[in-house]
Amino acid sequence: MKKRKYYSLILLGVFFSVIIGTALFISYSSYVASNRVEKKFEKAIGELAQEVNRLKARLETARNQTEDNSTQTYTKISSAVTAGSKKNAVAKEQLAIRRLEKIVESIGLEQLAANQNMDPTILSEIYDEYADRKQVDQRRAQQLKNNRDLHKADADQYGEELMALYERARFRRRGSADTQESDNAFAELIAKYPEAYATGMAIAERALVSGFRRNTSEVEKYYDMLRENDNFSHIVTDRGVEAMPNVEYYLARQYLRQGDNDNALALIESLEKNYPDSLLFTGRTGSGSRWQPVSPVITNLRQQVE
Repeated sequence: MKKRKYYSLILLGVFFSVIIGTALFISYSSYVASNRVEKKFEKAIGELAQEVNRLKARLETARNQTEDNSTQTYTKISSAVTAGSKKNAVAKEQLAIRRLEKIVESIGLEQLAANQNMDPTILSEIYDEYADRKQVDQRRAQQLKNNRDLHKADADQYGEELMALYERARFRRRGSADTQESDNAFAELIAKYPEAYATGMAIAERALVSGFRRNTSEVEKYYDMLRENDNFSHIVTDRGVEAMPNVEYYLARQYLRQGDNDNALALIESLEKNYPDSLLFTGRTGSGSRWQPVSPVITNLRQQVE
């Protein structure tokens, strides 16, 4: 009897030892894993704090440049660029600064950099959103630079007359007194300077405005005009819109609504092949940005085809 009790006590002791050992092992493993996660996200937060500082520096530099530029003479693309254009350039810079400030405020980078008790999933989502917006801003800035470079190339090759004619040919609001003059200048621009980038910009502008007015037949007409000239395949308007991918996106959506999946698919494939790095104006209300990269837009369009 005594031996049984003795062995029972031994077995009970072993049982509790196993339980305690297992608990200690699990606790230690959790501690190690927790430390790894903490170090990982401390590093991520540190990198994000550096991004905040770089963004602050960029904002400050932009402010200083805007203040300096408001008192200096702007470089002209041609003599047709007037003092009014200079004011517009200053206004655009100030608008860009405000956009950058909104990025910092809207996604809470200031608070995030100081808060080390954030859910890693939320941190990842916020950082991805910030990266996407930063990519859009950079791409938009590059498009505006491309537009200036195209104007400069035109000015070097064709001189002042082209720029003056282009300004007269730009799309006017329907019903305005100078609509006929604009149409006449547009026809003259095409006849005199069929290869000029400014001609492509004027065509593109009319295509995009026609799209906003849901006039698909006019969009198709201007799209065909753009396709006829290789110089216009990557034309960028004065508003920084890359014309061809945005026109193709509009037409693809219209064809899908009409049940014309074959033509829609041809345009989707063109977007995927020729404009994978472009931005599309989706105009989605309630989203962080009305500009979207081509890739997710194509995914959505293909789902509609299927």
